[in-house]
Amino acid sequence: MFISDLINRDIKYENESKRVIVTLRILYIIIFCAFLLDTLYVGIDIMTVYPFRISLLFGALIILLIYTYFSRTTPSLLLFMIFTFVWTLSMIPCFGWSAGMQNYFILILMLCFFALHLRTSIKFLCAGFVLIFRIITIGIFGGIKPALEISRTCDKLLQITNITAVFLSIIIISYIFSKTENEAESKLMKYNDRLLKAANTDQLTGLPNRRGVMQYLSDLKDFSEYHCVSVAMADIDFFKKVNDTYGHDAGDEVLKSIAGILKSKCVNGSIASRWGGEEFLLVFPNVNGDDAYMLLEQISMAIQKSVIKVGENEIKTTMTFGLTEWGFKSELDDVIKEADDKLYQGKENGRNQVVY
Repeated sequence: MFISDLINRDIKYENESKRVIVTLRILYIIIFCAFLLDTLYVGIDIMTVYPFRISLLFGALIILLIYTYFSRTTPSLLLFMIFTFVWTLSMIPCFGWSAGMQNYFILILMLCFFALHLRTSIKFLCAGFVLIFRIITIGIFGGIKPALEISRTCDKLLQITNITAVFLSIIIISYIFSKTENEAESKLMKYNDRLLKAANTDQLTGLPNRRGVMQYLSDLKDFSEYHCVSVAMADIDFFKKVNDTYGHDAGDEVLKSIAGILKSKCVNGSIASRWGGEEFLLVFPNVNGDDAYMLLEQISMAIQKSVIKVGENEIKTTMTFGLTEWGFKSELDDVIKEADDKLYQGKENGRNQVVY
């Protein structure tokens, strides 16, 4: 808890990027631990070979870590990059080329792209500079042996420590700088999903609206496993009379009750949608007209038997259905018009029936 609070402590200046400073503090700690382990592996005798170099670098590392609590972001970032260059070049002669100190240049490269607020062209220019410097390092130090004779085990431990430190640093940089963007993108996607759902849903009944069901029907046409789709247009009988007699609030309750019945009866991929006003559009994928007719008869019977209580009033109603079958050869608008025409036939023939 103490370490976490220490790392996440704010800097004293306002309008500065805290995540950059937090990243630098973690990187300093990782490098310090790797530096300490490398020195212990090789042995304390390395201090007799490079006493000032190692002491100064240890001291500089600690001072720069403390400096992050008082400095602005950009100076701290630039100082870290300079320190990494100097430290890497200074430690290669100490621990040898095979220890992998040169891999720390990758951290500078990553910070150039993630942490520096520069034009893209400048970032690529910095990347090119790091690459050139890395190649020069190979030419100067490639294959150099450690300052002291070390065992093969010690050499392996140096490699493991430094490659682990570099990997951990890469993970830290990637996580911290991508976390905010990923969270923002995730929130945006969820927000867009909510907007899309709201745009395709009728607020009163909770059923898909006209836009939603049209999209659903268009998607069905793209699925080759569906051989046919039955489409039914439905209308509540004498709904205007319900509004005139009991009020629009009662009419809304009737709409919600009917929607609940339709939704409960439309299963196995079938959906009920509110087309507009008191009209509903029902879709039965992979259900032929005859089977859909039987389902609609059951739905019609359930609605006829239902009693909708609004205050002290008990309202009973019926529905008329116009049913057609869509084999995907005709246009979608023509199919809906055909179902609508059959609905009006049912209205003219006395209502409360299914016309197929």
